[in-house]
Amino acid sequence: MAFDYLEEIRNKIDIVDFIGQYVKLQKAGANYKALCPFHKEKTPSFFVSPSRQIFHCFGCGAGGDVITFLMKIENLEFKDAVKILAEKAGVKITYDKPEVQELKNKLLEINKKAAEFYHQQLLSNKEALDYLKKRGIKDETIEAFKLGFAPDDWRSLTNYLVKNGFSPKDIVSTGLAISKIDIPEEKIDKIQLKENDIYDRFRSRIMFPIEDITGNIIAFTGRIFQGKNPLKTIKDIEAVGKYVNSPQTIVFDKSKVLYGLSKTKNFLHTLGSTLLVEGQMDFLMGYQSGIKNIVATSGTSLTSYHLTILKKYNNVLILGFDMDEAGMHAKERGIELALNKEFDVKILQLPQGKDLADYLLEKPNETDAQKLIQSALPIMDFYFERAKTMGQPNTLEGKKTIISYFLPKVKKLGNAVDKAFWLEKLSQYVNIDINVLEDEINKIPEEQNIIIDENEPVNTYIPSEQLVSVVNENRLETMAERILALALKDFTVREELQKYQEYFPENSKTILMLFIRANDLDDLKEENLKKNNISSEIIDKINLLFLRADYEEEMLNRFNIKIPEEIEKQLVMLKNESIKEALKNLESQIKEAEKSNNKELMKDLLSQFNNLSKQLK
Repeated sequence: MAFDYLEEIRNKIDIVDFIGQYVKLQKAGANYKALCPFHKEKTPSFFVSPSRQIFHCFGCGAGGDVITFLMKIENLEFKDAVKILAEKAGVKITYDKPEVQELKNKLLEINKKAAEFYHQQLLSNKEALDYLKKRGIKDETIEAFKLGFAPDDWRSLTNYLVKNGFSPKDIVSTGLAISKIDIPEEKIDKIQLKENDIYDRFRSRIMFPIEDITGNIIAFTGRIFQGKNPLKTIKDIEAVGKYVNSPQTIVFDKSKVLYGLSKTKNFLHTLGSTLLVEGQMDFLMGYQSGIKNIVATSGTSLTSYHLTILKKYNNVLILGFDMDEAGMHAKERGIELALNKEFDVKILQLPQGKDLADYLLEKPNETDAQKLIQSALPIMDFYFERAKTMGQPNTLEGKKTIISYFLPKVKKLGNAVDKAFWLEKLSQYVNIDINVLEDEINKIPEEQNIIIDENEPVNTYIPSEQLVSVVNENRLETMAERILALALKDFTVREELQKYQEYFPENSKTILMLFIRANDLDDLKEENLKKNNISSEIIDKINLLFLRADYEEEMLNRFNIKIPEEIEKQLVMLKNESIKEALKNLESQIKEAEKSNNKELMKDLLSQFNNLSKQLK
């Protein structure tokens, strides 16, 4: 979709008028405020800027433009939201150039033909069929999901597709074949590949076609299969991988696709819950055992995009993942993403070391499958049971380990009754007074953003010895952002900011310098920043700071606090926290210097440590 169309939509639809159809907006200075429609709150923290055409909630972190708002409020995908707004704005849009759409259609046609080829190969291969049936897969499931088999041959699929009129170049574009010639991407259209220049990606594998939401075959997963005879085209199975997925193409992105959704989407809506599993075998065994509200990830962790898709159907997510220690960190990131999207998350209780396919192979009837679903543990129960395995509750180290894992989970609970219940339960288990736990929970830094990056750890809390508070880079950045937002309300503080420049985190220094050098607030307006070639990322951050400035001013006015006083207080706090962080780093360096007996370095580090300590206020 061309960028011009999006700009035209944003320009033609006034964000205040549009959001006003969903929430009651009140004037707040140059902006508007309301109770946030995305989380429960009693005091308005949801602000809309008519001049910048953006919204942001300083309570839950939701924010963006009019397109983002419609996507979130109506649980729509980007393309659908744009289509609705384009019609409202009278903007004509085209999504793909004709040649791009033609290529997409060609790739879908090739994938469909490949699936037919693989399916026929499976039906004529007794060994592969027997393997699937031994794993519990029934004939009707094989037929319904068009399971297939890729022969142990270098070009069986390639030869078949070429005979059916498809060019080697297009076959490579699907990911079904690999070119032996290394071709730079910019020259791919100019090279004429021959049939012998390419070879099949999938060889000696059980094949699982992957469909998009409308049922088009967009990719494949292949699971290695070795019969009685030695493999001809694969020397080292470990090196090539037990499972191989199609690469990303213009029709396939594994982070945005859920296996089986094209067949189960209606059940997700009518049954009001979703069982999410890992891999095709778990999905197929679940589906044929009567679990119709099921989908699977394929070769990727759970992503925000997956959750956005599932949120359209219901908000109960049952995770049928193998929850052993291996990969648990990544799974917890997925759980946190789901909780932040307000899913009611439960965990399927599978026997130790078994996945869903293994369990249903032993108990394949529908009654057992439904009992398994009904016994899924609510997420806090799961977290608590997991915490209990991490240490002995009668030792100091055990108590600290259990608390460090479980207390941040309690902190994130929105309901005060739930929070009190789990604090009491934790208190009884580790035999620590609940008042101590309540003090400790207040020392865990608040999460500033409702969306957690899939690639970031979800638990950075370290339990204190009742007095030591946690300081991390994220907190410093949050403090710096608040100071800069407040400074937009009092331009006279620029000299004061300059004195504390060294204590600002790196991510904030670019904006800090723009503020210090500005003659007035007009210099920080979007049009003037663009003239000075400031990046769009920095401009977006400054726009958000202007919106936050109104929010912060309103909060201070409620308590009759003057902005210059608050800025001075926050600057001192920023300095102290920055120094504490530097001291912590120096402590680690000093320990290393001691280990290596580097007396000269140790003397220098101790001098730095003493000088920094004196600066603490």
